[in-house]
Amino acid sequence: MVDHRAKNPIQHGGNQANIRARLKLGNRPLLDFSAPLNALGPPPVAVSAVRAATETIDRYPEPNSPRLVERLAEFHGVPTDQIIVGAGTTELINLIGQMVRETAGRRRRSFGVPKPPAAHLVEPSYGEYRRTSAQNGMRTKIWDEHVLGWAQETFPEGKRGVFWTGHPNNPSGRAWDRTRLLNLVDRSPSLMTVVDEAYLPFLPDEAKRTLIGATSTRNNLIVLRSMTKIYAFPGLRIGYAVASPDIVAMLRRSQQPWTVTTAAEVAAIAAVDDRDYLRRTVELIRTESARLTDRLWDLPGVRPLWPGRQRPSFAPPMANFVVCSLVDTPWTSPQLQDALACRGIFVRECSNYRGLEIGSVVTGPGQEHHTRGHLRFCVRNPAENDLLIETLADVMASESVFLRSREEIPVLSGFRRWRLRAR
Repeated sequence: MVDHRAKNPIQHGGNQANIRARLKLGNRPLLDFSAPLNALGPPPVAVSAVRAATETIDRYPEPNSPRLVERLAEFHGVPTDQIIVGAGTTELINLIGQMVRETAGRRRRSFGVPKPPAAHLVEPSYGEYRRTSAQNGMRTKIWDEHVLGWAQETFPEGKRGVFWTGHPNNPSGRAWDRTRLLNLVDRSPSLMTVVDEAYLPFLPDEAKRTLIGATSTRNNLIVLRSMTKIYAFPGLRIGYAVASPDIVAMLRRSQQPWTVTTAAEVAAIAAVDDRDYLRRTVELIRTESARLTDRLWDLPGVRPLWPGRQRPSFAPPMANFVVCSLVDTPWTSPQLQDALACRGIFVRECSNYRGLEIGSVVTGPGQEHHTRGHLRFCVRNPAENDLLIETLADVMASESVFLRSREEIPVLSGFRRWRLRAR
């Protein structure tokens, strides 16, 4: 069944204009914890490259961004014909959806295959996977287990379509075990697996986890990389995919010309060469991700999404964000988002993620919670993270105007009822 609801616009983090207008905040400063960008800000070398590129705005960009493709191929140790650059990973996700649809159409014409391809999703996850699948006429299949459990051993054998997964996943922040994920890919050769590694460069063991090196020998694997997240320049819109030469050629045939601007390309080239910036980024996330998660556990009513719902003795770093349930508190996630915004803190309200709605049920060993919603907090520098915790604690302890109107919270079921298992 095609999910027509997924064709609607997806809400994303970082939309300050919306909340400023709704709450009449004007130009009051907002510290943005909603968009999962590098807390260090854009690399200075990238900013300088963009400034220099203004001298060339009277010229067209080079088609297919050949200089950046060559630099990325060198960076990852793969041939240039395995890389395609796009205006962010969202453009590439759309190109992949078109490719899957067109491939399925050719099979229907040749072999009379009756059903449209299926899009397999583990949810909650990035909403663009579901949207582009619906736009391309795919049937949506939701995996039974919540992403934190990784309980599914194999994809449905013999099925065709696409499997979308984050590595790490957004919003859970957890990454796959590389060997296990590759095993799933190899046991389902007819299913195109798209592994979104947008947040993998934030992890200290990125080199051991990435699947980029596995793409050259598999014709059913695509790895996505976002440069806007790790290098903090989302306004430039640039990302890339690594896959077999045949897949890259198919994607490129559907790509519109000049989608990547000269400014985006030169910024990306400069950023890739800044190895010290990546080193400092990984060190910041290694320490602050664990520290922020630990401090969030101390707040009454706030529960980081952790297998078994039990506080770990040490929270290892995951991605550069932490998603939390609100339980045993009068606050709902929209109320808390608004109250924090009025105090200068902008966070991601997550009720538009499937499975994170207000009233969703989360279960663990011997316990069940009817949540008041979920919030996602991005990891920033130590002083800013401390300010977040202090402001959050102060707001939740107050009798705010945002609590005056309370609605009955529904109990949800089905795929929204999670089973979180300790790993």
